[in-house]
Amino acid sequence: MTLEQGLLDPDLPGIQQSADKSSLKGQAFYLRLTKARLWSVIAAAVCGMAASVSDIPESLADGLLATSLLAFIIALGVEIRLLSVKPEEAWYQGRAIAESIKTLAWKYSMGADPFPITISEERASSDLNTKIREIIEEAPDGAGGHPNSLPQISPKMRQLRRADLQTRIKAYTAGRIHDQHTWYAAKAIENENKSSRWRFTLLALEILGAAGSLLMITDILDLDVGGVLAAAIAGGGAWIEVKQFDNLASAYSLTSTELALVKAEGESVETEEAFSNYVTSAEQAISREHTMWLARRNRIRLHGGRS
Repeated sequence: MTLEQGLLDPDLPGIQQSADKSSLKGQAFYLRLTKARLWSVIAAAVCGMAASVSDIPESLADGLLATSLLAFIIALGVEIRLLSVKPEEAWYQGRAIAESIKTLAWKYSMGADPFPITISEERASSDLNTKIREIIEEAPDGAGGHPNSLPQISPKMRQLRRADLQTRIKAYTAGRIHDQHTWYAAKAIENENKSSRWRFTLLALEILGAAGSLLMITDILDLDVGGVLAAAIAGGGAWIEVKQFDNLASAYSLTSTELALVKAEGESVETEEAFSNYVTSAEQAISREHTMWLARRNRIRLHGGRS
């Protein structure tokens, strides 16, 4: 691996890697539980509808009602689990810690403020450790994940800091700016596409609901599908709220555009001072998205938008 590739994930501070893993684990657990709750409610509605059919055996109707009750109990149990464990806290706080430390690691490696190349490596290392400690101390207990034996300043970080200006410029452009610009651009398109698919799905369900109601009014259909479709529509809307497709598509697109502009500015960097300002500008653009993301997630949680 050459220095001009920049910092890869294994080159980042140990606490950053731990927090990142904790965040991904919390996210996966939260989304699994949320899916289980939504599907349980829909299953309860389906069983309740099927049990209301007039010409099915009484034993089958009783079984469907019992299954519906069980599905509601499962949904309740999952909700209690979500409230007690709060896996979204590990997700949100873990990401905040991981991204904050990642920014510090890049600034240290590039010799940018608050770790200018003009100060000694020992002083810069001490300042970095102090700032990492401050982030961990301000975070909730356990938000940084499980401790590991990885160093907070990797050999690659030290090598990059000791490299000449042109090497560091190339490393930052390739390993940070290009990498993040590509990631945000791809994620913006992905979330926009997912949002469109979910919106069309909900529209189709609403049309089916209206058609079902019309058929019941005209006595063509005696099966009340409205409750099931209403539950499915509510579940789909809840999932869209959890995933925040539209907001993420907009935020990611804005960040991608900002990074493209920052990348263009980097072509004129020729001095250490200009490079430090360049790195600071780029990290501010990236950090702004993280701050907005965390604020949106906290707002959803505080206003009961878990589903």
